[in-house]
Formats: sequence, structure tokens, C-alpha cells
Amino acid sequence: MTEWVLKCTVCGTERRLDVGFNLAVFKGRIVLYCRKCRANREHRILGYMDGDRLRPPEEISSPDIID
Repeated sequence: MTEWVLKCTVCGTERRLDVGFNLAVFKGRIVLYCRKCRANREHRILGYMDGDRLRPPEEISSPDIID
């Protein structure tokens, strides 16, 4: 599983989302429920956690989609 760091584009709240999917395929944005806004809001994908270091989504090593 990969822990991603996301930021709500409306209120600016950052959150971590642990999923088994490469969020980099969403081109930097994803719509999720924001607990602070209490609504579905667009979140910017800041990157993923590699240990204690935040890495940009472009640096993920294994693609999930094969064309």
C-alpha cells in the first residue's frame, strides 16, 4: 500500500490516504470527501510518503496501467 498526501483545494486541509492504487494516473487531482468542508471536494495530490520523506507523484516507480 502507498500512503499519499492530499490537500483540499477549498479549505487547504492536508490528509493522508493509504491505498493500493497509483494516484499519479489522476494527473494531480482527485475528488474525495473533505471532513472539514463536509462535502466532496477536489484535492491536489502533493505526493507519496517514502518512509518519512514526501516524494512527488512523478517519482513512483511501478505503473498500474499498461497500454
